[in-house]
Amino acid sequence: MDTVLIKIAFRNLRQHMTKTLIIGVLITLGITILVVGYSFMDTIYAGIEKNYVENYTGNIFIAEAGVKDPSLIISPEAIQSSPRTIPDFNAIRDYVETLPAVTGTTGQINGVSLLKWGELGEGFSILFGVDSESYMELFPNGVKLLEGTFLAEEQEGIVLSKASADLLSKTAGQQIKPGDQVLLTAINSVSGTKIREVTVRGIHDYGDAAFDLSFISFIDEANLRIMNGLVLNSAADIYLTAEENASLGALDEENLFGLASEDSLFAEDLLVDLDGEEGSDLFSMDSIAGLLGDKSERTYLNETDRNAWNFLLVKVEDNKQTDRTVRQINAYFKANDIDAKAYNWLDGAGMSARLADTISILFNVLILIVAVVAVIVIMNTLVISVSERYGEIGTMRAIGAEKSFVRKMISLETLMITLVFGIIGVVIGVVILLVFRAVGIEATNQFLQILLGGGVFKPVVSLSAIVSSVLMVSLVGIVASLYPVSVALKISPLEAMNKG
Repeated sequence: MDTVLIKIAFRNLRQHMTKTLIIGVLITLGITILVVGYSFMDTIYAGIEKNYVENYTGNIFIAEAGVKDPSLIISPEAIQSSPRTIPDFNAIRDYVETLPAVTGTTGQINGVSLLKWGELGEGFSILFGVDSESYMELFPNGVKLLEGTFLAEEQEGIVLSKASADLLSKTAGQQIKPGDQVLLTAINSVSGTKIREVTVRGIHDYGDAAFDLSFISFIDEANLRIMNGLVLNSAADIYLTAEENASLGALDEENLFGLASEDSLFAEDLLVDLDGEEGSDLFSMDSIAGLLGDKSERTYLNETDRNAWNFLLVKVEDNKQTDRTVRQINAYFKANDIDAKAYNWLDGAGMSARLADTISILFNVLILIVAVVAVIVIMNTLVISVSERYGEIGTMRAIGAEKSFVRKMISLETLMITLVFGIIGVVIGVVILLVFRAVGIEATNQFLQILLGGGVFKPVVSLSAIVSSVLMVSLVGIVASLYPVSVALKISPLEAMNKG
């Protein structure tokens, strides 16, 4: 019976060649678009994922659970306040590094700063505070130096991004170079305004990787912790004894600045006599030390919390292990009541990577719309084909063919069209991809360079794209045949033979 059914289906398709070709062309076109489109998207996504995972984000990152926008590049929290730090960082890192899939970790602190160089040079930068040794081990090819060197272990300084260095050079009217000193000014709700002077150790460039990466500069972790207020102690921890308070006197305007009072800070007997008479020893070394006071309290206040990190970046051995490892880490946090959360790399990758993901979603929506239109067109064509075969169907029913036989016959015809023309569409799609790969698609502007992952885009034939495309078109064919089959089965054999 199956052989007979196949012969009948093949004969029907051949006898109605025009309608068969109409449906076949639609399927071929749909398969070709799907194979090329999905292969493009898979290549773009794979390129962006590889670029970010290997050079900027790792496969996984961990942040404090209360962070609203866990962006590794820049987030509103980094501008408005100091980003939240991971609780019990060392314990979390030790646990993560015991996982079999994990190959390396490093900490990262985020910040934003205004830059000042000399009298005129001005700019800004997104700051990554890193431990240079572990960072370079995790991302050996991530920093592309143009001048100078990267930060050495425990070395203070900054590695400016080319974009930030260009801003400083343009406004100053001369080229900044390694060895120059720049002033960093950070403002946030935790530490207020902090100004640090650091040495430029090098200048790096991420090239056309992404616009939101272009202003990232690397700074030693200690300086960025001070700028972000990540210190062990605060001014609130300093208490004065009664004797120390008494020695200060009344802190009013008259006592601070009035010359009439002998207790005034600027009383006449304390004024400097530049001719060496009364008060001439005011600027002796002992006097200066007395004026400046003991700097141990200042050191105490600036002692940084070496365990304060905003993020822990994690690499795993295989990308396929990422989601499972994220679930494993978050389960550990939940079981131990740790206020932290692990994320997939894409959650923190920034605007450019998310743009590619958004475009992928839009492409899928577009494909869904096209699929609905295709179902309607194929269904209408099949309905017309069935209506022209009422007599044939009625005769089959009259001589004993059951409804299931008619249903199988029409479904088999649709499946045969789908498979034959689907294979043709796959072949055409693969040929188009190979041509594009051989020729290359040139990215003519920065947007395309970000989207396509470089100056020249060479798509790869995606096996998953081929499989998913064939399955989708087969589903479209099956859905499109449901209504025509129901129409054919509603007509009685006698009525069908009369119409035939």
